[in-house]
Amino acid sequence: MNSLKKSLLVAAMVVFGGTSMFAQTRELGPEWGENATQEERYQNALKFNFYRDAYNSQRYDDALGYLPDLIKNSPKGAQNIYVYAINIYKNKIQRSMDLNQRKNYVDSLIMLYDLREQNFGDDARYGRPYILVQKAKDYCSFMASDRDGVRTYFEEAIEANAAKPDPNFINLYFNELTTDYKNDLVETSYYMEKYEWLSELMDKTTDEAAKTTFDALFVSSGAANCENLEPIFRTRIAADPSAAVLAKAFNTLLKAECYTAFLTEVGEQYYAADPSAQTAQLVASAYVKMGDDANAVAFLKQAFAQATDPATKSMLAVEISGTELSMKNAAEAANYASQARQLNPENGYAYIMLAQSYAAGATACQGFDSQTVFWLAYDVLASGRKLFAEGSPEQKQIDETMAMFRRSFPSRDELFFRGLTSAGAPYDVKCGWITGRTTVKMVD
Repeated sequence: MNSLKKSLLVAAMVVFGGTSMFAQTRELGPEWGENATQEERYQNALKFNFYRDAYNSQRYDDALGYLPDLIKNSPKGAQNIYVYAINIYKNKIQRSMDLNQRKNYVDSLIMLYDLREQNFGDDARYGRPYILVQKAKDYCSFMASDRDGVRTYFEEAIEANAAKPDPNFINLYFNELTTDYKNDLVETSYYMEKYEWLSELMDKTTDEAAKTTFDALFVSSGAANCENLEPIFRTRIAADPSAAVLAKAFNTLLKAECYTAFLTEVGEQYYAADPSAQTAQLVASAYVKMGDDANAVAFLKQAFAQATDPATKSMLAVEISGTELSMKNAAEAANYASQARQLNPENGYAYIMLAQSYAAGATACQGFDSQTVFWLAYDVLASGRKLFAEGSPEQKQIDETMAMFRRSFPSRDELFFRGLTSAGAPYDVKCGWITGRTTVKMVD
């Protein structure tokens, strides 16, 4: 065996990491030269070895000296032919201060990505989907001013990964697209078309944080208005009326403040598909925003009936109480406020709502009996006040309400006339549906 052949065998051994015996018995495949002889293939492998050594030593210009021959003679020899060159050109772009030179370097970078895709696009792990993502990210970093190019490369990469979408990469692109829309660089129709495409891909993922970010970007765009959203979601729901699609539609419409008949229509369908306490509460919130208290309280009661956690049920009862009170149903409001207090005695809002319900229901009787209701309501507020932090907004509200209630207490003359002359003496309130033990309170 001549000396050249021995050198080539050693080089092949280094490339493939085999033993000396393995290197001497194994022939190099066509990836190291399609129509080349074995000696030519060994020569190409040896050049790759020199190329790698120069790259690892950060002798980048020396490394690039081997690149043309490697691309010409063994383009499929190793994916690192392109990985190393891509990294070298990224380094050059970052260091260059000359705009024309940077542009040329970027062109070379993109060409290398294209060659990598052409020769290794079928790699199971680092194939076309992976390569296109890296290309899009680099182009966005180095050529951010080319908005058409940025969008093109991102969309190509997202399409290549459609079977297994990367939600964070989608958000990276959607942020760029949303910025372009805000800057009037793309039309509304184009933006909405891409939103619909991307949202369908997002539905395939389980990353809730990424989904929240995606929705927030859409809402921030200004394109998320009812006129644009309704036709999109009507079509999607007609094709797939699943709970997931209905949830997406309802939440998007709600965030976009589309308080229309379509919102409640979707809400009703959503609850039918997912009759949970959480869904009922969400649909109720839409009716509240639309001023439809009757439907709001109906869904809140559904949620209350299905909830199992006492603290959750207590807060739902407070919501129901407040809604019933807004509909002037003081007795029903008091009923749910009482339940809220029983479910969670530490829920200060339950006391506020119960006191407000008593005050509103004082019209259930007249005269002196009506006035004594405010003694009872005052006691309830005093108990609730202790459950809030000192100086909190809730305490301030309670103090103001208690002062207002005091102005409705019976006068001293009225108390004297009825023989109630001792402050603090026990007293049983009886005013229609409002009953309870309190104490005599004198007007200041």
